[in-house]
Amino acid sequence: MISSKKEAQILASLMLKKGITDIVISPGSRNAPLINTFDNVSEFRCFNIVDERSAAFFAMGLALHNQRPVALACTSGSALLNYAPALSEAYYQEIPLLVLSADRPVVAIDQGEGQTMRQDGALNNVVNASFTLTGGMRDEEEVAYNTRLINQALNALNHPKKAPVHINIPFAEPLYDLVDEQLPETNLLQLVQNTNCLLPDQYTPLQETWNKAAKKMILVGQQMPNKGLEAVLNRLASDDSVVVLTETTSNIRGERIHTSIDNMVFPMDDDVWKLTPDLLITLGGQVVSKKIKSWIKEHKPAEHWHVAPYYEVRDTFRVQTHSIVAQPEDFLDRMECSEVTSDYASKWRKLNDVTRELNREYLGKQEYCDFKVFEEVLESLPDNSVLHLSNSTPVRYSQLFAMKSVEYQSNRGVSGIDGVVSTAAGYAHDSHKQNVVVTGDLAFFYDSNALWNHHLPSNLKVVLINNGGGGIFRFIDGPAQMPSSEKHFVAAHQTEAKHISKAFGVNHKQATNLDEAKEGLAWLMNESNAAVLEVFTPAEKNADVLRNYFKFLKNKIQNIQL
Repeated sequence: MISSKKEAQILASLMLKKGITDIVISPGSRNAPLINTFDNVSEFRCFNIVDERSAAFFAMGLALHNQRPVALACTSGSALLNYAPALSEAYYQEIPLLVLSADRPVVAIDQGEGQTMRQDGALNNVVNASFTLTGGMRDEEEVAYNTRLINQALNALNHPKKAPVHINIPFAEPLYDLVDEQLPETNLLQLVQNTNCLLPDQYTPLQETWNKAAKKMILVGQQMPNKGLEAVLNRLASDDSVVVLTETTSNIRGERIHTSIDNMVFPMDDDVWKLTPDLLITLGGQVVSKKIKSWIKEHKPAEHWHVAPYYEVRDTFRVQTHSIVAQPEDFLDRMECSEVTSDYASKWRKLNDVTRELNREYLGKQEYCDFKVFEEVLESLPDNSVLHLSNSTPVRYSQLFAMKSVEYQSNRGVSGIDGVVSTAAGYAHDSHKQNVVVTGDLAFFYDSNALWNHHLPSNLKVVLINNGGGGIFRFIDGPAQMPSSEKHFVAAHQTEAKHISKAFGVNHKQATNLDEAKEGLAWLMNESNAAVLEVFTPAEKNADVLRNYFKFLKNKIQNIQL
């Protein structure tokens, strides 16, 4: 039995043809035709999550792991707006989510009817496209029109880039009528995309510029693991004129690839270090390091090429000269190791070696603090696990250590603190690996409804570093000097996660010193169910330790000759 609503039937039929079979549903009445159709067709896998904000982040994590679109289905009214935080993140991470919002017929909007708002186009700023169906399929013309709109919407999930799409569906009552029928046969509109291959004559001038440049820098932003690209970058990194800078969230590593950007760039003296590239090539998504962005803006390269599979202007450094539409690994594979004489790479290698040794020296002298706890967390991770980093300090701490043999994930599209545990839960659901979340306290409590989830996977482990507020605001210039810093920036609190975890039936353990943290991490990694380790760290000490770390690097590096 499925809904009698033709729009729900045709939508489901086309989704199956496109391979969209995962649906995250939040309860409601207006979306009953969607629920009754999806839940009664065996090919669909339905998840029920009450909180729409958490549901959307869960769907995003699921789509990110499986690398295919996931649908969201909600009722009318404000429910739709709760999807917005996750959709903004998904838009900038290029994750395809199909938003299906039930609505009242257009004649009811702004007329005092219950649970209504202007849903048409409500998410336009964070989707590739949005469509509103006609609210009924009374004749063949209307069926054809709505079928075309649904086809356009499903194709827009992957064009011009992968991103969310919104379909708003007005349903008139009755909402609960069922029919004993199969899904209808529908006309599928196929999307055939080009392969983004540059022609030989387009490569020639670029190769000439590449070969002449004595100082070439490749900066890689956030992306999923890509072994093909990693192999190409490692080959190019053997060129003495090439420096490859990545971050943990780039998931690119290698012997001559530098992953701890801030360790090297933060202590640089602009009058001494002459490491500005002639040619900068960027690829991937967001870059965490604010320092590298500021440094390149101040010391602009002659050319900046951004390489992406679709046309994109990403002029982060205000000097972009080329937008190259190609798969990054294919484009870079055409670049040969140049014969130009250069000591550019050797200077960066020396700087990298020195700062790694200084990192070990400094941490070896530290007592219990956030920085030290983060070191222990990294040491405790099983190889081939997945590390999910919340925003603010956790994702930044990760950049200060050599990359582990793990996969790194973080919501860096718009870098909000919301949804970190919900996203990790969705990602972990179909993962056979250990999935470990490292989160600050504000991000955890903001997303505590992530634990209110019947689908919480047993391989989800949460390390909650509770320092009583937003610790980054105790470190960065500006907020730390404000009279109202603790109240309005740090948002200082004394909240604990013990009772929240208990309310949702999630195992919980606390740690208040380094030995307890080590014991807790061993417990967490061996727990057979989802669990939370809450590590309380000294709020008054953490910022000083991190601030002194960069002072220590700067003082030591001033005496190094490159």
